[in-house]
Formats: sequence, structure tokens, C-alpha cells
Amino acid sequence: MKKRLSGVLGLVMALSIGFATFAGAEEDFKRFGVRFRAIYVMPTEDVDSRLNGAVSLKDSIIPEIDLEYFFIKNISAELIAAVTKHDVMLNGQHFGSTYLLPPTLTAKYHPLAGNTISPYVGVGLNVTFPFDSKSDANTDLRVDNSVGWAAQAGVDVRLKDNLYFNIDYKYINADTKVSVAGTKYDLDINPHLFGIGVGYRF
Repeated sequence: MKKRLSGVLGLVMALSIGFATFAGAEEDFKRFGVRFRAIYVMPTEDVDSRLNGAVSLKDSIIPEIDLEYFFIKNISAELIAAVTKHDVMLNGQHFGSTYLLPPTLTAKYHPLAGNTISPYVGVGLNVTFPFDSKSDANTDLRVDNSVGWAAQAGVDVRLKDNLYFNIDYKYINADTKVSVAGTKYDLDINPHLFGIGVGYRF
């Protein structure tokens, strides 16, 4: 696991450094971008066998902002920031809730950069920080931090000048652990993120 994560992080850093080296040779274009999206977060849990699938996280809809920098015309890096709240279900009943802060950095390839319709794909690194986890019955509930990889695909559609409409999909590998009443269990959250929003390049 650690070797895979180190490999992904190394790839993202190598791409960033390498493409930045050639940035000066590119024609002038808008290097910075910001997007605002509405995100539908759909966890696909894989729960410890001792719980027999009894624990699950409910879907969530959240606002999200991302910042993007283009090293060259076809290559960029994107950093997203958002906070999600999920109800924790136990045997189909509401058990508690937790918040997740999942900053994600991806390196993206835009094969049709500059066109009105510009698709992209990306891969990168995610770190998920759970916080403020609470149970309804005053039972201790804790969710551990996780580090994993992320995959991404989407499309930007130019609306006017530097204004874009955006559709985005991400899969985040978030393998963590949950502690219930002092007993720790494996909990792979692995959410799918479906986003729609607008962006501006400058």
C-alpha cells in the first residue's frame, strides 16, 4: 500500500516539475483557473467482515471549490477543497455522523486544450481527514485519517471568453478504520464524486 502511494505521489511531483520546465516555451495562455461545483458524494463502503456490512455512510451533496494551474497548454494540476458530512448507519438505523475533509491533488491531461469542448483525465493523491465524529448513543465513534490515490475524468465547455461549464467525475481510494465503543474495524469509504459547476480562467 505504502509503495503504491509513494509511486503515485512521485509521479505527480515528477510530472509537475517536468512540465514546469517546458512552460516557458509555450504560447501565451491563461494559466490559472478556479471552479465552483456542486458535488454528489456516493461512498461505496467495504466494511470489516466482523460487522457483516452493518455500518454504512449515507450519500451527501456539498459545494466544492478547486484551483487549477496549467504548466503547459495540455497539462495542469488541480487541487480541490471541500467538507462532506455523512450520516453513519448501523443495521439500517441512524447511529451517528462524521465530517470528512478530503483535499485531493491531481495531474490532468487535456488532449483538446483550447477547443470549445475540452475533455480531460487525471490521476493523483488524496488525503482524507475525518473530524467531529459523533454517535447518537454517546458511544465512542472515531474514524481514522487515510491516504490514497484518486482518478478523474471530465469536460470543460467554454461558454464565453474565459467562462466555462464543467462536468467532473472522481474516484477516491480512501481505506480507513472506524472505532466503535473502543473496537477498531476496517472501513474502506472509496467514494465516487459527481460534480457540475462553472469555472473561470485567468
